[in-house]
Amino acid sequence: MKKKKEMDENHLSFKKLLLWKSSDVSAAWVNVIALTYLSVYASDTLGIDIRLVGTLLLASKIIDAITDLFAGILVDNTHTKWGKGRPYEIAIVGETLCTLLMFAASPSWSLAAKCVWLFVTYMFTYSIFATLRNAANVPYTIRAFSNNKVVIRKVASYGGIITMATSILLSIVFPIIVSKVATSAAGWTAAVAIVMVPATLIGVLRFIFIKEDPKVDAEAIQEPIRFKELALLFRKNKYVWFFAFMMLAFNLMTNLAVSTYYFKWILGNIGFLSVFSAISMLTLPVMAIFPKIMQKLGMCRMIILFAIMSIVGYIIIFFAGTNVYIVMIGGVLSSLATLPLSYYGVLFIMNICDYNEIIGLPRMDGSSQILSNLSSKVGAALGSFVTGIVLAAGGYVSASGVSEQSASALLSIRADYALIPILLLFIIIICCKEFEKLEKLLAEKKAAEASNPETAAQ
Repeated sequence: MKKKKEMDENHLSFKKLLLWKSSDVSAAWVNVIALTYLSVYASDTLGIDIRLVGTLLLASKIIDAITDLFAGILVDNTHTKWGKGRPYEIAIVGETLCTLLMFAASPSWSLAAKCVWLFVTYMFTYSIFATLRNAANVPYTIRAFSNNKVVIRKVASYGGIITMATSILLSIVFPIIVSKVATSAAGWTAAVAIVMVPATLIGVLRFIFIKEDPKVDAEAIQEPIRFKELALLFRKNKYVWFFAFMMLAFNLMTNLAVSTYYFKWILGNIGFLSVFSAISMLTLPVMAIFPKIMQKLGMCRMIILFAIMSIVGYIIIFFAGTNVYIVMIGGVLSSLATLPLSYYGVLFIMNICDYNEIIGLPRMDGSSQILSNLSSKVGAALGSFVTGIVLAAGGYVSASGVSEQSASALLSIRADYALIPILLLFIIIICCKEFEKLEKLLAEKKAAEASNPETAAQ
């Protein structure tokens, strides 16, 4: 039985799955800490106005616009003995190290020094290291799993369970660490170090043990990708834009950085974040049946269905008030939309690359991600920016030692936590409806090739 599994080209060993997801786990831990806690750390510990914090993070995206552009082309033109995408995997070390440094500022520094420190460390984390790693992700995935879409779907589905489970575990544990350790600026540094040190050790496992399959590129003509091809991609392939807008809305929604404010001021205990994260474990079994749901509905229809359920969840949360139990019920529903979008990006990009070939362009495995990677980071930064604007409009007071907020400030927190995600989910649904047309086109093309293999070969 074991030999039969090993001979099956669609078999995915659990060992390889764990090694492959090691880097994603570390990157997810970086996001949990940097995108969830940086804003409240900067405003409530360093004393930086929340609007200024959001502006700093948003400003770093200007650099992202440049680095994303060059990273995609760089990866597409990379041909080394290690492969195309694998060499850039070591960037995970830079992500974890810069995240630790991000939380190492001192309240005694001048406002300018604190702002520069946060800007530079955040910029290196996401604009340099995360950009390189994300640009290489699809090419590395395709070559690590021999361009087998069946296996890659399994990696996305079952690997997503691993990433989410470990992220939830961190989301449960880290608020407890914060409440006990992060009582000062130095305490915040210690709390983040407790996570980032093991994250670094785990993150390098993929780079060390997972090699690329040289047969994937054996028959391909390695033509250089230039800005000319990139311009044609943006002009002729509309689906890169739909996916970019989808990722913008998704990342803005998941990075509003308002959860700590919501649990602190609305529910009255930031420690409830741990309970909330623990309940999210209930959604993990759903991910195990993603391949079957996708087979029946298609990827886009599945995302639309989950988005509608999430909208219902956010409506429940908004009207729940301070009732923790109702908030938890709404939280389980609202988290459903994030599941497929978090882990199926590689399949969207592979479909975009397939469409590139249909319209006469190179596949551009790396460059096809440029817009979506950029929009993802802009969305993540806009999350903090939008939260800063909404909370400031409500009269939120950013200072150490504040014991209460005004009614308008509390309402702004509730709106930011529940109503803005609803608007963003509608954008995701619209984009998915358009992307569904590409799914249908590729399915028809695959069926035509299966019925007439001679034409396909030509």
